[in-house]
Amino acid sequence: MMLIAMLLMAGLAAAAETRAETGAHPALPEVAGFPSQPIRLIVYTSPGGLIDVTARRFARLAQEYADHPIAVINRPGGGGIVAFEEALREPADGHRLLAVTRSNISKMVATGREDLIDQLRWHSYIMDNPHVLITNSAEGPASWEELRAAGADDDQAQLWLGVDIGGVKHISGVKMAEATAIDMRWIPYGSGGEAVAALLGNLGTAYLGNPRDALASDRLRVVVAAAEERLPEFPEAPTFAELGYPGLEDELIWRGFAFRKGVAEDIQGWYSALIELVLADPRWQNAWANEAVNLRYRGTEDFTAIVERDREEFRRYLDYLGLLPDPDHEPRGLARLGQPPLIFGLLLAAGLGLLALAAFLPRTRWRPARGEIVLMSSVLLTAAIALLVSLEFPPRNPADPVGSAGLPRLWLGLLIPLAGWQIVLAARETADAIPSNLHTTRLLTVIALFAAYLLLLPVTGYLLTSMIYMPALIAYLGYRRWTVIAALTIGWLVFSELVFQQLLHVDLPRGPWFPW
Repeated sequence: MMLIAMLLMAGLAAAAETRAETGAHPALPEVAGFPSQPIRLIVYTSPGGLIDVTARRFARLAQEYADHPIAVINRPGGGGIVAFEEALREPADGHRLLAVTRSNISKMVATGREDLIDQLRWHSYIMDNPHVLITNSAEGPASWEELRAAGADDDQAQLWLGVDIGGVKHISGVKMAEATAIDMRWIPYGSGGEAVAALLGNLGTAYLGNPRDALASDRLRVVVAAAEERLPEFPEAPTFAELGYPGLEDELIWRGFAFRKGVAEDIQGWYSALIELVLADPRWQNAWANEAVNLRYRGTEDFTAIVERDREEFRRYLDYLGLLPDPDHEPRGLARLGQPPLIFGLLLAAGLGLLALAAFLPRTRWRPARGEIVLMSSVLLTAAIALLVSLEFPPRNPADPVGSAGLPRLWLGLLIPLAGWQIVLAARETADAIPSNLHTTRLLTVIALFAAYLLLLPVTGYLLTSMIYMPALIAYLGYRRWTVIAALTIGWLVFSELVFQQLLHVDLPRGPWFPW
């Protein structure tokens, strides 16, 4: 029995020692009644992004030290607005923690939601990594010197690929281009992965992102870093400072944690102790090795100062780019159609008008073409409403010379007269000219051809699919002058390539089978 008791005591001592070494609950300050429920770590992106990876790595270690469950909850939407609003709706009891990045600040400023910044306690800054310019060395510049010279001979702007318009990387790109006197055009993508894929497809000069993005392919190369000194993981890449462009050392993306204001001081101290334990853990440090990440902790006071500095900088640059919302802006005239109740009312009126038209046409000589007239009328009315609503879209600016309304208005401007002309043609055909069943067959066939065109577009690419679709449709509609059909087809394809691809830099679908 004595031997069993001694073994039991030794086991308990070893367990206590292990528990103390790993920094489990006894290493944290005692807070009465906290935590009393699982802690929810809210991430503003979908699973898989860098901030999501950061949150999940942190949660795995933190729940060991806290001896308490910590769940990562993804709430994507609005660049953080959805996640922030959810956290602010909950009680300030400390059971909800926000994973935050510098991108959130630019998004809140750009969308006029700075109130969300003010309602948060910016608790802990835990890491950052510098922004870098990455090139496809197999197809384009392989060094800073080559990147600097790219486009200089033919006087064309360099295409820098990145994420979002008005986001943190876009602002960094503007500052880098200004400092280095490079003529740059920003091409935004929905995610870093899409932008990297576009770079590998030789659709841009460089990609501005995180150092770890360069690990996606052997063809990618970091040619310059916005850092104080060369990155050990990419020693061949110089810094802007050593190239003679100082002042870009703070072009980075930071990550940290925040929660709503009002959380008790003792709970905040509990989180500070927990975060410092995780950051000191060798497993945490090893997880970020070779990813050019700076692991450094900053408390609430320093973190808040950084947030305020970033907020002022984003205000200044977004204002310069024409992307800063006008707090005094009131929709006027036709722009008021951008308001949902008015859109709904207009659509309802258009629908009732179409029903009246469908009921009236059978009593007239246009009965054989009633289906085509009603369909084209609905297309025309929908396009007209969309055109009026587009008046409320953001205007053109130095970052986006086309503007968010540019392309929709171009297509709608072409669609409206074509639909109107089709209505006129259908109305001119009487019952003696074309039987009713022929109208129906022709209409259904045109719709089927268009559906086939949409299905083939991502497979065979825009040019080849349009080269087949346009002559087929024109010939089906009865036109037989093949020289004119060929001229119309070639003219439209050349126009599309020159205007959309070359002038406006709007990528036309190429397709994996026929990428040309």
